[in-house]
Formats: sequence, structure tokens, C-alpha cells
Amino acid sequence: MKIKLPKSTLKFVIICAVICLASHVTASAQTGGGTVTSGAATATKPATKPTKPATTPPKPKARTSTTATPSSRPTAGGANIDGKWWITGNDFGGGEVVFTQTGSVVNGVIRFSDGRTGTVTGKMVGKRLQHSFTDSSGRTGTGWLELSWNNFLGGAWRNQQTKDGSWTLSRIEGNWCFGGSRTRIRRVTHDALGRIAMVTEDGTQEEGHLDGPWLYLHSDMGNIKGDQDFRANRVVWSTGFYWTWCGR
Repeated sequence: MKIKLPKSTLKFVIICAVICLASHVTASAQTGGGTVTSGAATATKPATKPTKPATTPPKPKARTSTTATPSSRPTAGGANIDGKWWITGNDFGGGEVVFTQTGSVVNGVIRFSDGRTGTVTGKMVGKRLQHSFTDSSGRTGTGWLELSWNNFLGGAWRNQQTKDGSWTLSRIEGNWCFGGSRTRIRRVTHDALGRIAMVTEDGTQEEGHLDGPWLYLHSDMGNIKGDQDFRANRVVWSTGFYWTWCGR
């Protein structure tokens, strides 16, 4: 026997069924990992608060300095006299001295033209070398040498026998530019006896000698005399040409 419900009652039953079905779908979506509006807002928040930056910056790591120590280079403002110098004499004696300079400390080996040898030690203070020396004859002394110009050293010395001695040195060994041109370099060396050996830019070898403050080159036409102009760092020759100092 069929029961016929009124239309209003049937409509109420259908609405209730739809509401129950919607509630079931919503509950299933939440437990199954789906996203809803309230859940999405929660998912965007970080699980923990970010750590605040430190108010005090970390100390920088210690750095190893690559700057050379004062003992391995010339002192600021100090002169460098490292290398070979020709002793022009005065009352000290002729020959040559080879200085080795480390920072402000200077050591030198002296070779006299008469066969004696010696040593010199000292310290550069500005452009002045305060030194003491001794030679193979037993002579000792103290004094100073000043770098007045790039190629000139001069000063006084004294000991128990000599109160007002002096000696001067000039820088001859090194490179000289013919006429100031760096494409025409003369490489000059000398020994304690003042004998000069020179090599030109094309490999030609020539000879000469030193006599006090003067240089002489040997040629087929005789000796060519050179006079050093220390202020200008040059040698002016009797034939009219000149050399300028190009360094060691």
C-alpha cells in the first residue's frame, strides 16, 4: 500500500537530506588533507618564529698580513745604497766596496787596490750611513757617508790616529743609457783596480779604466775621458756624447 505524502512534507524531507549530505562532504574534506579557507590561512604561517638577528655583529677573523716587515725592506724615507761603489780615494784609500742593505742595516765588503780587504757595518738614518769599519792591516774607524746624489757618497771618518779623515764613493757599475736612450744601454762593471768592462746593446765588448773620479774608454784613437755629473746622474764624454744612469 503506497503512502502518498503531501508536497510540503516531501519538499522538507529533500531539503534535510541535502543539508546532511553537505555536512558529510565538508567533514570528509577536512580530515583527508584538503584545503579550506581557514586551513589555508593556518598553513601560510611558519611553524616557528624566525630568529632575530644578533644585535652585536660578529668579530672579523684575524687576517694574516702580507706586508713585508721593516727588516726586509728599506725604512720609509730612507736611502738605499745596495750594490757596488768605486772608492775615489781621498785619504781612505782607493778600491771598491760592495754594500748589502737589508732595511736600514748595511754591511759592506771592501777591496782596496793595494790588495787589502776590509768590512764596513752600519745603519742608514735618512740618507746618511753611520758606520764603523776595519781592514786587513789592522786599521779601524768610525764615521758617516751621506747619499748627496743618486751616484755619490761622501763623508768623514776618524780613529785614534786620524781625526779628520774623509772618503768618497761613486756608483759606476750598472746600466748607462747612451744619449739617454733606453734602447742603447751600456752595461758596465769594474774591479778594485778600476778596470772597466762594458757591453753595448748589440753585444760589443769594450774596455776602459777608472782614475779617481774620471772614467776612460779605450779606443783606437786613444782614451776617451768621461766626467761624472752627479747632480744630473750622467757621464759627459770628451767627444761630446753622454750617458745617463739607467739603474742596476
